[in-house]
Amino acid sequence: MRIGLVSKWTASGQAIVARQIRSALGELGHETFVLARPGSGPRAELAGEPDPVWDQPGITTASAHEVPLGEYEDWARAASLELILFDENYQWDEVAALRAAGIRTVGRFVWEYFAAEHVDPARRAFETIYSLHRAERARYAEMGIASPYVQWGIHPELLAEEGSPAVPEQGGAPPPTPPQGEARGGGRDPGAAVRRGGAGGSGREAEHSAGVIFYFPGSFLGRRKPIRKVLKAFGRARGEHLRLLIDAQVPRNDDALREAAAADRRIELMLEDEPEAEHRARFAACDVCLAPSRWEGLGLPLFEATGFGLPVITNDRPPMSEMVLDGRSGILVPSVRNGTARSGIPAWDPDVDALAAAIERLGDAAELERMRAGVAELAAARSWSRTVEDLAALVDA
Repeated sequence: MRIGLVSKWTASGQAIVARQIRSALGELGHETFVLARPGSGPRAELAGEPDPVWDQPGITTASAHEVPLGEYEDWARAASLELILFDENYQWDEVAALRAAGIRTVGRFVWEYFAAEHVDPARRAFETIYSLHRAERARYAEMGIASPYVQWGIHPELLAEEGSPAVPEQGGAPPPTPPQGEARGGGRDPGAAVRRGGAGGSGREAEHSAGVIFYFPGSFLGRRKPIRKVLKAFGRARGEHLRLLIDAQVPRNDDALREAAAADRRIELMLEDEPEAEHRARFAACDVCLAPSRWEGLGLPLFEATGFGLPVITNDRPPMSEMVLDGRSGILVPSVRNGTARSGIPAWDPDVDALAAAIERLGDAAELERMRAGVAELAAARSWSRTVEDLAALVDA
């Protein structure tokens, strides 16, 4: 089948999902074409040199984020498309016109943006709206939308053979040794030791005296990320061997973060956007993914962490909780409701004392090693082959 994908196509969670879906469709024997929508968020505004991981054949760059109908039609006609997969696309009239022209339209949305007001126009525009986590699917059911579930898994580009770095399936090069960044908090550079092996590996190749590194995926530190709660909890966690790496691809509140790092020498900062391979190498060099979040659309860092063999600490709320075997592959901490996201779904703050206790618990070498076996179990349950099967059912329906 000739399938189109409409998505961002540069350094974003949406684009990573689209790229990995494309690889699955290729594995299934479909021919794929991408219409790349220019980004509209803060990360797009700061975009630098393009990352070679996005350099793939069959990419058409749209003229604007809101793509004109004629541009959609020309692209679809030139590629003889039979089906188009859209990600987070609210251009109801344009998508409906493509559907009326005989092209199957399949969409996906993140639940923090998709609200009740979108249900009727989405039904008109899309043949199918699918879900990537179970809580999202249950919410659609409450809205009267029957949404097929595609279980998202650990993409092969996140996994590594024992002793060798992961190699992306399409585009890009194997990750290099992590760069030597500035350890602003006074601790060691987390790029100095590369953690080898995939899920269930033997752990980071470093002396115990180097400490246990907790990786906080900060993204652009918007309201979704409870950074102040994380800093407070880490400050309460006892242990000079504990390290916190805050990785914010598009930094906000730099001064506050630098003050926190200056006050606690266990805190290290990475406040620059990196090529994907370097970002993943730095992430994989850590020991634990510390990823509480007020909400998530999917939570890609949780999948990355599982692929790298890292236990996860996050909230006891979905979809975050769907990617942790509590007490076996990580720790789910209690949450306190704190408002809502744009769509009306609840926003949750992690309990600070419980978060501090979880950090201390996974700072223990024996407990950390025990949890790694559970990470391997979770990675097996989230195999990419299941994702490929579910995508096959989606496009063949």
